[in-house]
Amino acid sequence: IGPHWVHALSNIRKKAITLNDPQFVLSEPLKNPDSPTRGCLPTGGKFYNQLEDALRVRNKWAHFEVDAIDLKQLLISVEVIHHLAISADMKVGKLCSEVKKRAKDILEGRYVASSAPAPQGPADELAAVHAELAVEQQRSATLAQEIEAAEVLLDEAARAPSGEPVVVEPDPETLEQRAIVEEKLAHLEFIFQSLLAAQEPQPEDATQASPPVVTRALPGHRWDGELPSRSTTLMGLKDDLFDPLISSGVAGEFGVNSTTQIKKWRPLVAPGATVLINDAGQAVSYINGIPTYLGSLTGEMAAAEATSTLSGFFIGHSYTLRLNGTIEDRESGDTLAQVNPGSAKKVGKTLMALIPNGGRLRVTTTGTVARYLAGEWVGVAKVRPEDWFPGQL
Repeated sequence: IGPHWVHALSNIRKKAITLNDPQFVLSEPLKNPDSPTRGCLPTGGKFYNQLEDALRVRNKWAHFEVDAIDLKQLLISVEVIHHLAISADMKVGKLCSEVKKRAKDILEGRYVASSAPAPQGPADELAAVHAELAVEQQRSATLAQEIEAAEVLLDEAARAPSGEPVVVEPDPETLEQRAIVEEKLAHLEFIFQSLLAAQEPQPEDATQASPPVVTRALPGHRWDGELPSRSTTLMGLKDDLFDPLISSGVAGEFGVNSTTQIKKWRPLVAPGATVLINDAGQAVSYINGIPTYLGSLTGEMAAAEATSTLSGFFIGHSYTLRLNGTIEDRESGDTLAQVNPGSAKKVGKTLMALIPNGGRLRVTTTGTVARYLAGEWVGVAKVRPEDWFPGQL
């Protein structure tokens, strides 16, 4: 059906489409009888039920709705994916078989781990990331040259004498690739800076007793200090953190403000998630694989934390600013133009002027739009709730 069918389908659906997105791959043929993807897939009620089951599994894990993170729960989910893979003759079916066998062997005590390779040292890891960073930088530069050359040719074509006006538009697939590469570059730069910081010498611990150490941090930002040693879990029905060592909640230890502070974290942290706390009451949890500072259980540092341009918390949504000015919710795939067309063009134009390369965005509860830059989230603009995605601010 042609090399540009993805772009054509994107125009029909009025949303950005990424072939690597399981949400699109599963829901597109399931919900759209006219979908071109149905042409390479089985048909019939049984197969569409398998698609629906697989989509349900995907959403359950993506939205942190899995009851228990254990091998038994994993087996249930992998079984669903395996049935779909067999029906559609997908290569992931073999992987599912291997995962099922490994999980069952572990559960039944038959699995013996092979000797693990020697772990890389910090210098080796840093060198590997640096090499990958160089490759992506070259790839980004090549795409930039392609875009620039295409724009020159299109400009020349537009100036050529013709009876019809010429609409000049850069190739959307090239722009999409550039946005993806830029985002990967930001991620690699983040890892590289983190590894550099980890190699810096740390001061020796004091041998005498001292008051609780307070690490300077802002809620919603990466926690760069030593991880707190006390491990707790966020309780599901009560605004408290459960400490298994004392078999009770910890809120009472940190004063009357602690439950109020914990309640603020729920949009970001799923019930049952691990929350690490230190003696000063500072709380850290892993969000998208990154140790992230949630705030203080005592509430005493709230005023200092609010002085940053990124005051408050990041809301539970992440966005992509495309090179054409489109702002997309990374989870739902909706664009600002779809849900708030009256403000999309103005907001997109403002952000493109500040972030010409586009990339990943976050927004705080105070309406600050942040872009990841040089190892940290940097506030670049303010947005009003009525100009943003409805109901998110």
